[in-house]
Amino acid sequence: MIEKEILQRALERQKKARVLAENILERKSLELYNTAQELKKVNQKLEHLVEEKNAQLKGVFETINDAYFVMDLDGMILKMNDFSESFFGYNLKDEAVNVSSLMYKEDYAMKSYAELIDKGHFYDYNARIITKNKEIKWVQINASVIYGGDEEAISIQAVVRDITVQREKKITLNLINNLAKSILGQENIYEMAWLISSEIANYLETNDCVIYLVDRTTYSLEQIAAYGTKISKGRGIINKINLPLGKGIVGNVAKTGKYQIIDDTSTDERYVLDNQLRLSEITVPIISEGQVIGIIDAEHKDKNYFNKEHLTTLESIAYLVAVQFKSALNLRERKKAEKENADLLKKLEKSNLELQEYAHIVSHDLKSPLRSIAALTSWIKTDNMAAFDEASLQNFKDLDLTLETMDNLITDILTYASLDAKVSKDKPVDLDPLIKNLINVLYIPENISINILNELPIIIGDKTKFQQLFQNLIGNAIKFSDKEKGVITIDVKEYNSFYKFSIKDNGMGIPKTHFKSIFKIFQSLKKGKNSSGIGLSIVKKIVDIYKGEVWLESKIEKGTIFYFTIKKQ
Repeated sequence: MIEKEILQRALERQKKARVLAENILERKSLELYNTAQELKKVNQKLEHLVEEKNAQLKGVFETINDAYFVMDLDGMILKMNDFSESFFGYNLKDEAVNVSSLMYKEDYAMKSYAELIDKGHFYDYNARIITKNKEIKWVQINASVIYGGDEEAISIQAVVRDITVQREKKITLNLINNLAKSILGQENIYEMAWLISSEIANYLETNDCVIYLVDRTTYSLEQIAAYGTKISKGRGIINKINLPLGKGIVGNVAKTGKYQIIDDTSTDERYVLDNQLRLSEITVPIISEGQVIGIIDAEHKDKNYFNKEHLTTLESIAYLVAVQFKSALNLRERKKAEKENADLLKKLEKSNLELQEYAHIVSHDLKSPLRSIAALTSWIKTDNMAAFDEASLQNFKDLDLTLETMDNLITDILTYASLDAKVSKDKPVDLDPLIKNLINVLYIPENISINILNELPIIIGDKTKFQQLFQNLIGNAIKFSDKEKGVITIDVKEYNSFYKFSIKDNGMGIPKTHFKSIFKIFQSLKKGKNSSGIGLSIVKKIVDIYKGEVWLESKIEKGTIFYFTIKKQ
């Protein structure tokens, strides 16, 4: 009985435990069901998000403005966006492409690839690439490694941006700035041309660059600077050539003033072979004030090398250097002229000395026989005075006058030739007492008066020359006086940088047609024993020595005024 009760109670407890377990199981099942429903909803959302992101990524991949591609670890390109296909010129549907075919060998190395694998990325890597049609472009590359689930590298993705234009602009700007700094104030045209040729050759990466100078006197072009194989260690040009204006591509540009880009010189009959054949040539004129003064000429070994960007850069450089080039040319011409003038002055000085020596010798050699003739005629006349009639005595008289005229002419020639002799010119000369003393010494007829209106100044110069100057002008006024009462007036006016003198007479006057000729040697309006035709030419020469001017005003039968200026020192 007792055992039955015990079993009954155990059975009841088992039933209660089963009910409790069933309740727990039912609750957990409900929780699992609810969780499954939530997971289902979450999965649906995740699938939707994945589809949405895939669609977005696909759109980005297809519309990105830079070249984007994915490649495997061996460099085989797996996928490209449309821009990549257009940029590189390859279509993956038609051909397999390995990234090595895009590389410009000089700019890439295996260590760059190893660095990418090691670090997992690199950014802003600048290098050159080669497209399918052999174009060379500068690019900026951002690349990263794509990893699998076990964190093992499985592929590489890269974004390639074309920076050719930006880089070209930057390089051009740096080139022009460097050139501007280098040639600013440069006076040596050869040094300037060498700087230009070297900078351009480095910029263009060409085999050479030559600068020509246009010589208008010979209608030719001279090579004045070069770069590359044409230049020696001392910057000298090897086998320098001169081209006639109009010959060859360079000569044609110099003649027309228009640039030339030759893609294949082997087909251009104008091409002039210098030291070796090069297939591309670019030639740009350097123009100043509308005239071609120089030429920039560069060549490259490959065909179709030069482009519009190169041309724009060289034209900018030509414009930049034109002013400095012209300035250097002017300086060179000025130095050349100064040297020529210095040489000419030396020759002139030597010639003047020789002329003075010659004049002294000639005057001595000429005067000696004149004196002998004068002495002989005097002896003949004295010894035979009673034997000569009146006509013969007059002949002797005329002979004496002729000899005197010849002596005066020789003296005047000597005076004229000696005017350029170097004497002291830096001594003060008081003209007032000089002229008054001169008036006392000169023979002045009683019917002629000389008046000095103002006190004459003290000037710096050679006393003898000023004495000759005034003596000739005053003597000239006396000589050509034809009035019953002759009047000669001397006057002076002072200006900031010079004195203006005048000597006025009331004589016979001078025809206007003779105003210029009377200052030439041996030109005289009145031939006579006292008129050699040299007096006014002496006046002109002395005034020229003191950088002045001489001129006259005159009216027939009224008189003449001679003006001359002497610069203050």
